[in-house]
Amino acid sequence: MQSSISLKPRKEKGLQSFFNQAKNLPLIIYYLASTFSISFLGEIIVGYAIIYTLGYDAFKTPVITTLYTALAYILAFIILAILPSLILKNHDPKKKLNWVQKLFNLWKTDKKTLGLIDLPTSLDILLSLLSFFLYVIVSGLILDLFKNLPWFQVNQVQDVGFSRYLVGFDRIFAFISLVILAPIFEELIFRGWLYGKIRKKVSLVPAILIVSILFGVMHGQWNVGVNVFALSLFLCGLREFTGTIYASILLHMIKNGLAFYFMYVLGF
Repeated sequence: MQSSISLKPRKEKGLQSFFNQAKNLPLIIYYLASTFSISFLGEIIVGYAIIYTLGYDAFKTPVITTLYTALAYILAFIILAILPSLILKNHDPKKKLNWVQKLFNLWKTDKKTLGLIDLPTSLDILLSLLSFFLYVIVSGLILDLFKNLPWFQVNQVQDVGFSRYLVGFDRIFAFISLVILAPIFEELIFRGWLYGKIRKKVSLVPAILIVSILFGVMHGQWNVGVNVFALSLFLCGLREFTGTIYASILLHMIKNGLAFYFMYVLGF
């Protein structure tokens, strides 16, 4: 297991540490805005391409919805994590970068920052299982704090993009999209690219909170946002402790897998 120590900013004490980290605020905002905008850009490009070629009604079929999910995630990840290296591949280091190249250079990353070093281990499995039980407790406590607010609907059903009444191959495609593709690519983008970038600039707690708040906001609904915020606390913790995103992916799959089971098998 590799340590994530290389992600950590240089240790400083007191006000010096606070002000040095505060200097990175514009860059952190840029990373957050990039994650938010590129994620939606991927959805828009793929969505309009499907509508243009197959029509809007195509989204009523789980196979097309699954294809849309996969392509949107893949496109967003390519733009954020792969495209910058391709654009800057042949750049002469003796020459200054123009402003566009500078923006792409800030996106540039590597396997270690993405948490893709080594291979998954048995410890990753053990930690993901343990973290799931802790997440259930913590998310329950956080939801309990919000449930009495008049605008908070704790039992609001999450819109997952699929009908709740799927059978046969349609249910299989929904499973692939929700339990396999979403955890893998959301972890690559949020706990991989975004957390890896931000963790280099700030200390542990701010990095976890920043990533988790954005992750919650991007899920839209209040009850879902609060729930996945709690989930992200543990996903980021696993990323920090193991130095990779494998345990995070497994935890995310466990959570989505159980939600899928309750929704599509038990009908809750």
